[in-house]
Amino acid sequence: MSGDWKDQGWDAQDWDGQDWEAAAAGEIDEQDLRVLATLRTVVQASDPVPSGLAERAKFAMSVAALEAEIAEITTTTAELAGVRSTRYDRAGTITFSSDQLSAMITIEVVDGGNARLSGWVSTGSTHVELRERSRTQETTTDDAGRFTFSSVERGMIHLVLRRLDDPQSRPVITPAIEI
Repeated sequence: MSGDWKDQGWDAQDWDGQDWEAAAAGEIDEQDLRVLATLRTVVQASDPVPSGLAERAKFAMSVAALEAEIAEITTTTAELAGVRSTRYDRAGTITFSSDQLSAMITIEVVDGGNARLSGWVSTGSTHVELRERSRTQETTTDDAGRFTFSSVERGMIHLVLRRLDDPQSRPVITPAIEI
């Protein structure tokens, strides 16, 4: 069918005598709220929001806002590439690469809920921002490109790297990883 209901010869009161245009233009009432709640329940049950979608959307918006370059994971230790477990016995190492720089991080669990993250960046002085679930930590690399975060919450994290030797360069963002 083409056109709207008026083009089809229908009247706004044809179904049950109610003026649907007036009802649609009115305030949302309790019945509307009940209908919307029922609709939400049906949609959530039949087509739930994918796990992690909100975090991925926030990350994508952060990248777009920063006009940043995305680093790729180039190498990992076998334990990080394998199946997730709740026990971590050794430090894991991940290397990220982009056109501008390379960064390597080592993750070592220091207690049940926290880890130590040590890293190295291939360029000169670099501002390093660690984004965690509930906070952001910042540091600057030393002369050799090293940096450390001594208390990192376990969960999803990513790094934002900004070269201080080239202020015109775009920030580099690592993919989110779970520690």
